[in-house]
Amino acid sequence: MKTYGRTTIVAPYTEQELLDLYNKKDFTQLDKIITDIIQSASAIHDKNRSETQYLKDYLYGKQDIDLKIKHTREEINNKTTENWVWAFADFKKTYLLGKPIQYVELDGSSANQISTLNKYVKYDGKKAKDMQIYEDMLICGRGFRYIGKNNNFKDGKAPFESINCNPEDTEVVYSNRLGNEQLFAYIETPMQYTKSVTDDRGELVEQKVDYSIFTVYLRNGVLTYSDKGGSLLREGEPDQLLWGEHVIVEYFLNKKRISMVEIGKDLFDDINYLESLDKDDMEQFVNAILVFTNATVSEEDLADIKKLGAVSINSTEQKKASIDLLQGRLNANDTQTYYNRLLMALHQILGVPMAGENGSVTFGDTGQAKLTGQGFTDAGIRAEGDTTMFGVCDLKSLEVVLAICKDNSKSDIKDLNISQIDVRFQRDMSENLLVKTQALINLFQADVPREYAVPTVNLFSDPNAVVKEMSTLFGEQISQQGGNKEGNSNISQINKVQEQNNEITRVSQNDLQQK
Repeated sequence: MKTYGRTTIVAPYTEQELLDLYNKKDFTQLDKIITDIIQSASAIHDKNRSETQYLKDYLYGKQDIDLKIKHTREEINNKTTENWVWAFADFKKTYLLGKPIQYVELDGSSANQISTLNKYVKYDGKKAKDMQIYEDMLICGRGFRYIGKNNNFKDGKAPFESINCNPEDTEVVYSNRLGNEQLFAYIETPMQYTKSVTDDRGELVEQKVDYSIFTVYLRNGVLTYSDKGGSLLREGEPDQLLWGEHVIVEYFLNKKRISMVEIGKDLFDDINYLESLDKDDMEQFVNAILVFTNATVSEEDLADIKKLGAVSINSTEQKKASIDLLQGRLNANDTQTYYNRLLMALHQILGVPMAGENGSVTFGDTGQAKLTGQGFTDAGIRAEGDTTMFGVCDLKSLEVVLAICKDNSKSDIKDLNISQIDVRFQRDMSENLLVKTQALINLFQADVPREYAVPTVNLFSDPNAVVKEMSTLFGEQISQQGGNKEGNSNISQINKVQEQNNEITRVSQNDLQQK
């Protein structure tokens, strides 16, 4: 099955048009617009759902190799899944989100409230939920998150709760006007009921009937529709939302909503096919066919041959009898070379590090050469793109979180705004540690102010907090030229440590050369 990303649903309306109808309580017109959009988009939604389920199954090992057909010796038809999709997705999740996302202050005036916010998201289990929704983005091309009020809010808990929605059941509808603003989101919930019908013999029997409930989330209200009666009609009264934000947010990594699986699928399939053929080849070699030349063997004789492991045949001068094994093997070197090509292409295309041949570390002796050669540098660069897109979507969710917190008088978040917060991904930044620390020392010695020097070396996930802590330790203000007296004293201490490290490195290298 070939797929090329999920299709986004758009409609020829603006959000303000829908909000005006809702505020005016003109639900007759509003219901008509919403039901028309959902019904006209049903083919798109069904396609997205089937593709999403297919891609999820692919992650868990149900892959196209299961459809492999063999036209000769059909009884030997191995179907091996070498699940590199799982390995790649697991690495990317851990590499980007192995440590929880932190919210940090931008203006220095809201530290206490941001600290409270971080406590809330920790209680909400955001780290695990972020990894789960990132997996949906990698595998299905998109993910969805619902943020609602926590009705059991108490001291130490969060006033909100977030839930990752099933991507196969959820859609976000956007305007086709400039900017493509979000109109609404909806979740389709498959349902079933039983009714009594008369069969061909005139007897009453129970029949199960499938239908769906569509829960529609506007910015200011929730409406529920059902097609239980055949037509899509609203059920019950609308529920008011007081926060003025879209409570369902779509997470995606690219405009096409294309997933990592789809980008590398041909290569994933080729690896599975190659491994399966290799296994077929070994099995066919072990179960090679016997070829009898100038000899006739009955089925009974052949059964005895298989049982006894030996055979006696007659031969004449005119017709020499012989028995051979019909054998043929794939060239192991050629297949391994092709396998390595496929695997290396996948690592390079998808930005996942790869060890050297046979798992050994190659491509140079220095730390930077190893990181570059094995792909960690490229993986870090590629991860920056994912952090940008994930961070943009996460800020939209954060707008809902802040609105719910402000609405609760006990939340300790009163006036915190989205413009005061930055999203920080705590990826491991310790590679080239000595190079980065030396660069930081050089910047300090060049009188570069700390607020510029610390972010430049990309050593800390929250450089603002580091600068603030340094100011507390070494003085509140930095001169226009850079370090102050206390700061320069600190630099001197760092230089001494650096010289000691260099001396240790030189001694170690001399010892290695002598050996």
